[in-house]
Amino acid sequence: MVQVLASLARNSHEVEAVVQVVHQQAGTLFPSQVTMLGLLQPEGDWLWELREDGQRFTQHVPFYPDGIMENVLHGNALSVPDIDAHLEQHPIRVRRMTRGDDVIADVRRQDEPPGPVARSMLFVPLEIQGQRAGVLSIQSYEVGAFDDTDLEFLNLLAQHVSIALDNAALREELGRLTRTDMLTGLHNRRAFYHDMPEVMGTARREGKELSLIMLDIHQFKRINDAHGYQVGDTVLKTLGQVLMTTFPAPDVTYRLSGDEFVLLVWNAAVRLDGLVTRLTHGLRSAGWPTDLGPISLQGGVAQPPPSGDIDDWLSLADARMYHAKRQRTGGSQVNWGLDFGDGLS
Repeated sequence: MVQVLASLARNSHEVEAVVQVVHQQAGTLFPSQVTMLGLLQPEGDWLWELREDGQRFTQHVPFYPDGIMENVLHGNALSVPDIDAHLEQHPIRVRRMTRGDDVIADVRRQDEPPGPVARSMLFVPLEIQGQRAGVLSIQSYEVGAFDDTDLEFLNLLAQHVSIALDNAALREELGRLTRTDMLTGLHNRRAFYHDMPEVMGTARREGKELSLIMLDIHQFKRINDAHGYQVGDTVLKTLGQVLMTTFPAPDVTYRLSGDEFVLLVWNAAVRLDGLVTRLTHGLRSAGWPTDLGPISLQGGVAQPPPSGDIDDWLSLADARMYHAKRQRTGGSQVNWGLDFGDGLS
């Protein structure tokens, strides 16, 4: 147990690492062949992680009020010496993740799947940040495989798993906050410089075209001066929403500072016209503050320079953006439109 707890403490930096430790170490503590960890998701369903015979299976599962996992989540720890006898006495739903195809079956209605199946089970609830948020289960192919001591040990393990998950969730949230621009919800400058080496490496290894697009809002200072910074902030937030919708993953949008935004776009050469059309539509249909007049953007597009220097890449895109700004004229400006400067390098 000491070794398991030490491993949990070492790996409490992210939720995925905690889940991995639980699966790896449970077999050293209990006479079990199956470990299952169910975590409630923000959408209201379950994420089940099961480890059996050295294999790991993952499945999103609906939340059923009459399910055995749900009863444990809102009740107490449960020992099931014989699942067949338990189902005869209790009208509850028990689902089984069958091996190999990640299919959830209701064992009250389905024939037994091929191979050994769990006959005895222990379930204990998990708390994360003070709320019931998961269930930990160990299971055996043998009837009556666990005793009261096993249940006490599983309860103790669950307490430490809860602490580790709590710490991991807090660290992940802190990490997310340090990477997020609080006004727009986009990735920030810190995230940009953190992500760039990996993204550029991926582009080189896979031989994919990656373009950097620098954007800013045309005459944004005029908006702040005429309408105040609160209206200016609303414009930035609205633009952030438009950009996230227009450039979903694997493209990424960052706000560097002020009204300067950076986009990392894959295969921009063949997609650029379509993206400009979508962005123009997004700008026109967005809920901007009233009395602003047309909102326009200008941008500069660049591919990575031969040196691979991130700041050189930014400077190239920035220069093209300012070229687009100088070339803009009142007669040629398209309301809610976008200029991309002089194109790809």
